[in-house]
Amino acid sequence: MGEMLRTDDLITLVVHNVDHALKLKEILEFHGIAVTLEDVDCEGLPLQVSPKKVRIPVSKLPLGLKILESGDNTTAPLALAKMTGMGNTLLIPVDFSHMSLAAVKLGFLLAEKFNVEPVVLHAFASPSYIGENSEELYNVDLSDQIVDESIQTDSLKRAASLELLKFKKIIVEEQEAGELPDVKFSTSLLEGIPEQVIQEYCKANNPVVVVMATRGIHKKGIDLIGSVTAEVIDACRVPIVTVPENFKPGGLMHSKRIVVFCTFTGYDSLVVRWLMRTFDYPSAEFYLVAAGDRPVLSPDRKLSELCDYFTKTYPTASFHADKQLNAGFDKRVSDLIENEKIDLMIVPNKKSSAISRFFKPTLAHKILFEKDIPLIVLPVQ
Repeated sequence: MGEMLRTDDLITLVVHNVDHALKLKEILEFHGIAVTLEDVDCEGLPLQVSPKKVRIPVSKLPLGLKILESGDNTTAPLALAKMTGMGNTLLIPVDFSHMSLAAVKLGFLLAEKFNVEPVVLHAFASPSYIGENSEELYNVDLSDQIVDESIQTDSLKRAASLELLKFKKIIVEEQEAGELPDVKFSTSLLEGIPEQVIQEYCKANNPVVVVMATRGIHKKGIDLIGSVTAEVIDACRVPIVTVPENFKPGGLMHSKRIVVFCTFTGYDSLVVRWLMRTFDYPSAEFYLVAAGDRPVLSPDRKLSELCDYFTKTYPTASFHADKQLNAGFDKRVSDLIENEKIDLMIVPNKKSSAISRFFKPTLAHKILFEKDIPLIVLPVQ
């Protein structure tokens, strides 16, 4: 039960219309502040549209003012789903491994938060592109099949469909056991090379996020050229969340120590605003690191200016500038992860060709293969 409040213990924080008052009440309560809403007597206005006093305990006034001053405080955490051009689905590509189930768990948590429908997608390759483990993956023997691509494709499709059905059953059982949010979801089985299928889905449907699993760092070397996740990151123009092996999906929702790679463009403000509005971190520590493609004049000054700006705009969080500007980039990132116990990295990503990525991997591509840490990869122009 919420704490009992006496009228003389309360102070009016702000007066809002009904919708804004309810949204602000949700956010204040998320921060542990008990809220009561009181009608403002406006002669001639129906009660249901009259303004509301948002009242909180006097002892919580300093925190309430900080939240109120943070800007866009009445925007609900569902802001991501409302971003221009985005649809109402969240995509989770799977290959039926235990890592896929971890991606499903995080995807369902995000889908519940964003109020969108998760789509569990599996892509199976035609015989022309069959990998060495395809028969093992689908538990199907094609050795006695007539050498006819259409017949083999039908066999693979039936086998993949059966595996997807089994995987769906596991998801439903996890929901019934309370291990997964009870959200409506759908499954999709498509033929083609996985990274291309995912790219085409994103072009057609604009999911709010793609959630993908990644291998542990000790296994990533064998996937260095052909990682599906890396290919999707570099080609898709939608936000992508990566789930490292053995990562606890719920942890992302409570991340408190976050690296944001800065480009010193309008992207930086958009990213931090996106994080604060969407994930609503009340007291997170943000570490700003320069990540431009070309040398930047006075990066230390620019980082300090960003810290000052974000501190004034979002006073409930703390912002720190990278101080190791003379050290190599890899060392700076590694030291930051280890010394500050970083649990999430926000990475900008520009679209690049396969040839360009081969000779000069993107920042997101590089971090994906070298660090076992969840990433939120956001496309930039």
